[in-house]
Amino acid sequence: MQEFDVIVVGAGHAGCEAALASARMGMKTAIFTISLDNIGVMSCNPSLGGPAKSHLAREIDALGGEMGRNIDKTFIQIRVLNTKKGPAVRSLRAQADKVSYANEMKKTLEHTKNLSVIQGMVSELVVEEENGRKIIKGIKIREGLEYRAKAVVVATGTFLRGLIHMGETNFKAGRMGELSSEDLPVSMEKLGLKLGRFKTGTPARIDARTIDFSVLEEQPGQKDQVLKFSNRTKDEDALSRRQISCYIAHTNEKVHEIIKSNRDRSPLFNGKIQGLGPRYCPSIEDKVYRYPDKMQHHLFLEREGYETNEIYLGGMSSSLPVDVQEEMIKNVEGFENAKIMRYAYAIEYDYVPPEEIKYSLETRTIENLFLAGQINGTSGYEEAGAQGLMAGINAVKKIRGEEALILDRSDSYIGTLIDDLVSKGTNEPYRMFTARSEYRLYLREDNADLRLSKIGYELGLIPEEEYQRVEQKRKDVEEITQILTRTNIGPSNPRVNEVLEKRGETPIKDGSTLLEILRRPEVTFEDIKYIAEEMPIDLEKYSYDTGYQAEISIKYEGYIGRALKMIEKHKAMENRKIPVGIDYDDLKTIPKEAKDKLKRIRPINIGQASRISGVSPADIQAILIYLKMKGKE
Repeated sequence: MQEFDVIVVGAGHAGCEAALASARMGMKTAIFTISLDNIGVMSCNPSLGGPAKSHLAREIDALGGEMGRNIDKTFIQIRVLNTKKGPAVRSLRAQADKVSYANEMKKTLEHTKNLSVIQGMVSELVVEEENGRKIIKGIKIREGLEYRAKAVVVATGTFLRGLIHMGETNFKAGRMGELSSEDLPVSMEKLGLKLGRFKTGTPARIDARTIDFSVLEEQPGQKDQVLKFSNRTKDEDALSRRQISCYIAHTNEKVHEIIKSNRDRSPLFNGKIQGLGPRYCPSIEDKVYRYPDKMQHHLFLEREGYETNEIYLGGMSSSLPVDVQEEMIKNVEGFENAKIMRYAYAIEYDYVPPEEIKYSLETRTIENLFLAGQINGTSGYEEAGAQGLMAGINAVKKIRGEEALILDRSDSYIGTLIDDLVSKGTNEPYRMFTARSEYRLYLREDNADLRLSKIGYELGLIPEEEYQRVEQKRKDVEEITQILTRTNIGPSNPRVNEVLEKRGETPIKDGSTLLEILRRPEVTFEDIKYIAEEMPIDLEKYSYDTGYQAEISIKYEGYIGRALKMIEKHKAMENRKIPVGIDYDDLKTIPKEAKDKLKRIRPINIGQASRISGVSPADIQAILIYLKMKGKE
C-alpha cells in the first residue's frame, strides 16, 4: 500500500492546481486520473479569460498557480475585452491551442518534484471514525489498489455519474469518449455527503475548410502591446506568438424555426434532462425560447489550435439530435456546405451542494476531505482552477496544523467566489461576473499581483525573484506618481496640445502638471511618455504594465479611495469573529430558518453571517447582543 500526504482525485483544471500547490509546498502528492492522455483537457471552449474570469486567472497566477503560465505558452489569440468601459470590467481573453495546453500541463505535472501522476479510476473514499469524527484516510481505485493519505482533494468535474444527451439518445460518459465515474458517487453518498444534479453542454465543432469566412466578421488578436496572463512570462515570449483570427456569425429566423419545430425532440424540454443548466451560458434552443422576439443570436467561431481544422462554434451549445444539428447549422450564412466534425451534446452530472463545504473548501461531513471545481456547483475553467489552488493550499495547511487560508471577498475574486458558494449556495452552475463583487473597482485584473503575491510568496509558491519584481512595481508606481506631480509643463511645450488635440481634449492655456494632464479621460501614460521625451525626466524605463497601473491609480484616485473606505467598513464586520462553538439555539429571538442556516454554514465572522440568504439585519443584531452579553466580543 502506497502512502502520500495529499491525494488529488481528477486531473482537470481544479485537480492540476491542487496537486501542483500541494507538491510545491513540499507535500508528497499523488494525482489520479482516469486517463493520463486527458490531463488538463479543455472540454468545452479552449479559451481562458473574459469578464471576471480573467481576474480569477490573474489571481491564480499571483498566488503561484499554473493556469496563467500555461495559457501564455499555448495561446493562438489574445486580446483585451471591454476596452471602451472602465478598468474594473476590462478583461484579458486568450484562445488556446487545445492540444498544446493539455500537453504543457501534463508535462508540468510530470516534472514537478514531490508529485506522482497515476492513471486509475477512483471508486471509493476510505474513511475511518475517530472519537465520533469521520476522517478521510485514503482512496481505493477500481483496479483493486488502496492508497493512503493525510488529506484528499476531490476534483471530478462532470465525471460523477455523467450522462450525455443527444436528442433521443443518452449514454453514460464523463465527457464524450470518456468513462463516467459510477462507483465514487455511491461511496460519497454512503459516507453522508449530499449530491445534487446539474447540467452543462458544448457546441458542435465544424471543419474550417467547409465554412465561407468571406461573409463573416473577422476578429483578429491584438499584437500592438504585451498581453499575458502571468507575470512570470517574458514579454518577448508573449509578443512572439503567432495569432489566428476568430470570426462572428449569426443565427437567423430559419434556424430558430428549425429549433422550434423540434422542441419535442430536445431532452432539455421533453423531460429527459433533470439537472439545472447554467443560466448565463444557455443552449441555443434555450435562448430561442427564452428570447422569442430576438431574430438572431451571435455565434463565435474559434479555431481549436494551429494544427487542426476544428472550429469551436461558440453560442450554439445544444442537446438536439444530430440530424437537427446538421439542418440548423447548414442554414447559418456561411455554413451552407459546413461539415460537422464533432456533434454538440449536453451532459448531466452529480455535484455536492456547496453548503457541504467550509470556507477552506474542506467538507463539513468528513475531516481532511476537500472539494474543488464543478463538484462544488461551479462552471468554468477559471472558477475550477481557483478552487483547486485554494483546496491544495488548505489541505497542506490542515496537515501542518496551521490556520486555513481564507481570502476575503474584499481582497480577491477568489474570496468572492468561495464566500458566495458557502454563504449563499447555488441552485444552478455558478459563474463569476464582475457584478458579483461590490469592490470591483479595487479588485481589477491589472493589480492582482500587487494584491496577492505576498501571500503566494509566504506560501512558498512565488519565488523570491518574482516577489521582489512585484514589490519593485509597487515602488515604481509610487515613483511615477511623484514625478508627474512635481513636473510642471506649459502650453509652450508643442507636444502637450498636440496630444490633447489628438485625444479630443481641451488644450491648456496655462501651466499644468503632468499628473493633471494624465487625469484627462482620454490621455494615456504612453501620451505622457511622448510629451516627456525631451524633458529632464526618464519615463521610458518603466514597463507598459507599470505605466498602466500608475495611470489607473491616478485617473481613478477618488473612486478607488471611496472603494477603500467601503472595504474598511467591510473589514470591521469581518474582524468581529463568531466563536466556533456558539449555540444558536440559545438565541431566542432568531427565527428557526435563520438558525438552521447559521448552524449549517457556521460563519466564522459577522460579515459572513450577514451575507447568508435568510439571515436578516435583525438576526445579526441579535447575535452581536448575545456575544456581548456572553463577553465574547
